[in-house]
Amino acid sequence: MTPQNKVLTISVAAYNVEDFIEECLQSFVIEDIMDQLEVLVIDDGSSDHTVALAKKYEEQYPSTFRIITKQNGGHGSTVNRGMKEATGAFFKTVDGDDWVEKEGLRSLVHYLGHCQTKPDIVVTDYHWVDWHDGKVLRTITTDFDGKQYETLYDFRDIAARVYLNMHAVTFRTELLKDHPFALTEHCFYVDAQYVLNPIPYVQTVVFLENPVYQYRLGMDGQSMNLANMRKNCSHHETVLQSVLRLYQNMDSAETEKKAYLAKAAARLETSQIKIYLSFTPSVQAKQKICDMEQLIKNQYPQVYRSCENKALRLLRKSHYILYGVASRVLRKQNGMSE
Repeated sequence: MTPQNKVLTISVAAYNVEDFIEECLQSFVIEDIMDQLEVLVIDDGSSDHTVALAKKYEEQYPSTFRIITKQNGGHGSTVNRGMKEATGAFFKTVDGDDWVEKEGLRSLVHYLGHCQTKPDIVVTDYHWVDWHDGKVLRTITTDFDGKQYETLYDFRDIAARVYLNMHAVTFRTELLKDHPFALTEHCFYVDAQYVLNPIPYVQTVVFLENPVYQYRLGMDGQSMNLANMRKNCSHHETVLQSVLRLYQNMDSAETEKKAYLAKAAARLETSQIKIYLSFTPSVQAKQKICDMEQLIKNQYPQVYRSCENKALRLLRKSHYILYGVASRVLRKQNGMSE
């Protein structure tokens, strides 16, 4: 099978993951589908043995694995390069310290290679796994009433009932190529940009049953750890602002998609306020919350109304009088000292 006829491109974001990269790449070694896979190992300027370990796979399976080395630009830059280089009919991104479940990947590739109508997005379940021993902690599903696997849905019909995240989605590559976008480089939390930027152009979605992605939890350096979110507060603000712009530029006639983006932006705003609450209570921290809330309410009223977080809604109802209490409770829950 030539590169142009590959069914699925998997872009592996690889930065100093020598302890994990072999497990990641080995999970793609599935004899009966390897000729249908293109695995791009995007080395983001690693300084350890990541490239040397990946090189073994490129040498042993040259028709499947390809290493692309670039200067360090952060996770978003690896995805940007992967989307640019992809030749497969579909595209998925996997972090180099995670891996995929082989049976799930086999089922995904089989479906992608045989479906008569190519969906814009294929959604698969995935696992949260303990980073120490790889044991499954939880299966994450994208459920809604009446969901049927392998049924081609009009995205507008289900947009109000789902939220699609990075570990679950596989995009039709042509959709990404026809409507190119770039994730912010040297920035965390760009997974939101990745799953939301294509939404204005998405028409069809299919759900498959077998879990594919295996996502490690509990590692100290993970960006979603609240202490790290506090350190990277400005990164999260950048991503939130980009999603608000995406929402604002969305065609108002596409009401279902507009509402979907509003709800996604509301989720990000809730996370941003959670970051502000994690700082030691102060007049300045409270003012940041009030300023953001006022901006969202005035400029993006649909986003403001789309908030589903009970704690934030209660904070609003109290006119932010409960700010100090909310901050102390959140900090205590996350083991943060005053």
